[in-house]
Amino acid sequence: MLGRITVSLFFLLLVWGNLVAGMKAGLACPDWPLCQGRVLPPFRLDIWMEFTHRVIAAVATVSLLLLAAGRLKSYRGLARAVPLAAVAILAAEIVIGGMVVLLELPANLTTLHFVTGTAVFLLAAYMARFEESGRTPGFSARGTAGLTLALILLVASQAALGAYVRHAGAGLACPDFPTCGGGWLPPLVSTGVAIQVSHRLFACLILVTLALFWVATRLDARLAPHRRAALALLLLGGVQVALGGVVVLSGLSYVATACHLAVALVLMLLIGRIWAAEVTRGGS
Repeated sequence: MLGRITVSLFFLLLVWGNLVAGMKAGLACPDWPLCQGRVLPPFRLDIWMEFTHRVIAAVATVSLLLLAAGRLKSYRGLARAVPLAAVAILAAEIVIGGMVVLLELPANLTTLHFVTGTAVFLLAAYMARFEESGRTPGFSARGTAGLTLALILLVASQAALGAYVRHAGAGLACPDFPTCGGGWLPPLVSTGVAIQVSHRLFACLILVTLALFWVATRLDARLAPHRRAALALLLLGGVQVALGGVVVLSGLSYVATACHLAVALVLMLLIGRIWAAEVTRGGS
């Protein structure tokens, strides 16, 4: 139960942070760790959006520390590296979060803040998954386990690239969708266009991979147990691409961007369930 709670808290934290960025409220609390020089800041929507983000982060931190402490006692061997890594990355995440505010939201550092948060989210998901299933913690990058692990990393990388697109101010470098500047292969006239096009190409790669995985579950009896999950992943991949279009066509609506991230996180969790199942049966 603690594992699920921790994963849910970090899911909420990441999505809430996306909302804060979309509302341009990242500097509503220009100091850190206080907000507006106070423990309890004055009421204003943007201030309380950022302040609530910090409150969620504090609760998520406590939950993760409790989860990691329990796993450190129960895990054996190399598996103990998971809770230790989660706590170490969390510590870095907290420091980076303070630096992001004090340095006034530099794009590279803000993206790194998102990346470390996603890493903690995935490590918490690992601890939660093996907890609830009763499986012995393990790791595999062979066969289907290797494919699904690579897919998790690809989706995480795509999410990180999307965060950089947002924080670098390149979200509308291609103001139309699915074309970019009216063409399918636009000239890379700026860094913004280049990273926006890269983000879209990564999305296509992920969608094609999900489609191929679904086909594989129909053709290979060994993958048959994953057919429903593979179909769900493919449908979510389609929804994710559509949401990407909504984000652009809506002029970066913060609600659309938050939903876009939420679907990416759900994709990672669902792929992670398949990976954990394959780890249990040897990664075949």
